Amino acid sequence: MIDIAKLANNAVQLFNQEPVIAMLSYSNFGERNVGSPAMIHDAVAYLHENNPEMLVDGEMQVNFALDKDLRHEKFPFSKIDGKNVNTLIFPNLSSSNIAYKLMLEIGMCDTIGPIQMGLNKPIHILNVESSVRDILNMVTIAVIDAQVEEQKLLQGK
Repeated sequence: MIDIAKLANNAVQLFNQEPVIAMLSYSNFGERNVGSPAMIHDAVAYLHENNPEMLVDGEMQVNFALDKDLRHEKFPFSKIDGKNVNTLIFPNLSSSNIAYKLMLEIGMCDTIGPIQMGLNKPIHILNVESSVRDILNMVTIAVIDAQVEEQKLLQGK
């Protein structure tokens, strides 16, 4: 979860956005101390301690993540208080895929991706059913990714 949050933080910055990350669960801020809520809670604690520059918090339910007024009312101590979340991290692949496909099917979002993260080289994959728009979006991501990699080489990182 820690690595996923760090990779997502970097990926959102590619879009010239300040990442505001909510790590999702079925509980909020330590209500449950077993299973995936505990795992997420521990990951957030680690990130707060070791990556204090990251705007990340959780574990939290999706309604609190997406409604900053509700979040402020119940959890004003949150590191992301008053901010609009632009990055959701799910506790597992199943829940993230279900949410992604649900939002797509009911017309709530456009998608860019899947974007592969954490590999030694940038790799981009398109689904069989990709539209022309999907292909152009992925080409744009590939170009940005190549530019970032080139900058890293030039800077010796």
